[in-house]
Amino acid sequence: MNKVLCLVALLFAGVANATIISGDFRTESDLPYCCFDAGPLVYEDLNASVGAGNELDSTDLLSNDSDWFGGSVFIDLDPTTNIVTLSSQDNLDFEVFTAFISNIVFDAGESITGLSWISGNLTDIAVPEALSFTANSIEISYDVGDGNDTFYFTGTQAQFQIETQSGSVAVPAPASVLLLSLGLLALVGRKRYHA
Repeated sequence: MNKVLCLVALLFAGVANATIISGDFRTESDLPYCCFDAGPLVYEDLNASVGAGNELDSTDLLSNDSDWFGGSVFIDLDPTTNIVTLSSQDNLDFEVFTAFISNIVFDAGESITGLSWISGNLTDIAVPEALSFTANSIEISYDVGDGNDTFYFTGTQAQFQIETQSGSVAVPAPASVLLLSLGLLALVGRKRYHA
C-alpha cells in the first residue's frame, strides 16, 4: 500500500513540475511584399509572469515603424495545461504575422519537445501556420508569400499545445495522472477486500 501511495505522489509531483512560470512574449505584423518596408508592428512583454489573464495585450505596443495600425493579437498561456491561445482583436490586413514566446522558465527542469495546433484559425483565409520550437521557446507564424493576397485578423482565436518533457520521461497530462491514480487506488482497495 505504501509503495502505491508513493508512486501516486511521484506522479503528481511530475505534473506539478510542468508549470510555466514566465517568458518573453512578442508579436510582429507586417506588409513586406506590397507596401511597407520600414519595419513590423511589434508588441512585446519581456519576463512576463504566466498566470491568470493575457500575458501580451494591446498595452504592450513596442514599435510601429510603418505606422500601420491593427494586427493586435493577445497571447494567453495557461501555465498548467501549456495551451497557448492567440486572440485576434481587429480586422486590418497583413501579409505576415509571427508570435514568439521565448526564454520560457519552468519551475523545474522541463524542456519543450513539441508544439501542435489544437483548434481555430487566426486569419480570414486558409493560411497554414508554421510552427517551430526549441527547448525553451516557441514560434507560430503566418505568411501569405510574395504575390499573394493579404489576410485579415478576424476577431477569432487559435489554440496550440506545448508539449514538455522532464529529464528523460515525458510529463503526463493531469487527467492521465488522475485516472492512473484512481486505478492504482482501486487495485489497492480490491487487494485489501480479498485479503
